[in-house]
Amino acid sequence: MNNDEMQLTEVVKLSQSEKREQVFVTLFLSGFYDEQDKAEAIATYYEIQNFSKELAAQLKERYESVTARLGEIDTLLAKYAIGWNLERIGKAEISILRLAAFEILYDESIPEKVAANEAVELAKKYGSVDSYGFINGIIGKVIQNSRESSV
Repeated sequence: MNNDEMQLTEVVKLSQSEKREQVFVTLFLSGFYDEQDKAEAIATYYEIQNFSKELAAQLKERYESVTARLGEIDTLLAKYAIGWNLERIGKAEISILRLAAFEILYDESIPEKVAANEAVELAKKYGSVDSYGFINGIIGKVIQNSRESSV
C-alpha cells in the first residue's frame, strides 16, 4: 500500500461501548509492559487500529484517568475480592474491574447499571469462562459501597 492509499483509508469511529472496550484493551495491554515502554506500546496499538489522533487522545486520556486512581480503586477492589490477591486475578478481569470501578466511582455521566452491564459483557468476551459472575459480584459490591458512601 503506498502513501496515497494509506491516506484514503477510512478513520475508525467508535460507539461509547466500543470506546470503553478500547480503554479496557489499553489497560490490559499496559499490564504487560514496564513503565518506560507502556506509552510506546499504547501508541503503536492505536496506530495499528488506525485511530485518529483525536480518538487516540480521548482513549489515552480515559486510560490515564483510570490509572491515576489505581491506588484507590485497587484498595477498594481488594476489600471486596475476599480471598483473592489482586495480583492473582487474571489481567483481563482486573482490567475490567478497574475500568468499571472507575466509571462507577468517578464518572457521573455513566449510570452504574451501564458500567456494570458493560463490565459483564467485557468479561464474557475477554475473561475466563465464569469470570463474568465474579466480575458482577465485585462490581455489585462497588455499587453498593458507592451508594452507602454518598448517603
